[in-house]
Amino acid sequence: MMTTTTELRELSAQITAALEHLPPEATAAVRVRHGAGPVLAAGELWVTSGPGQVPAWTCELPAAVGLRMNLVERALDEAGLAYRKADLDLRARWRRVMASTKVVAGYELAIQISGARAEGIPTSRLHRPGKT
Repeated sequence: MMTTTTELRELSAQITAALEHLPPEATAAVRVRHGAGPVLAAGELWVTSGPGQVPAWTCELPAAVGLRMNLVERALDEAGLAYRKADLDLRARWRRVMASTKVVAGYELAIQISGARAEGIPTSRLHRPGKT
C-alpha cells in the first residue's frame, strides 16, 4: 500500500485535534499495534493529565491503520510534535506495552506536548519493565 502525504496529514490532524486543549503538565503517547505484517492494525492516543496520574485512552487514530511506525513519526514531525529521537534504531524510540482495554500488545511513543526537552519525555506509567 502506497502512503500519501494526505494520509500523513490526516494522522497529524487527528493527533493535533486530540491534544489541542490539554493542560501543560499533561503527557501523551501514541500507541500502535501491528497486524500480520509490518503495517499497523491499530493506533490510539493515551494521555496522562498530570504527574502521578494514570494514562487514559483518549481516542482511536484510524489514520494510523495501514501505516508503518516510521510514518507515524513523520506525521508527528508534520504536526510539529517532538518525541525521543536520540536512539537511531526505530524500535529503541518505541516502548513495548502490554495488555490494555484497547491495544492487546504493541508499542508506544511518548510525544512532547509542552516546552520541555524531548529527551526528558517519560514513557507511560502503564509500561512495566520486564513484562514484554
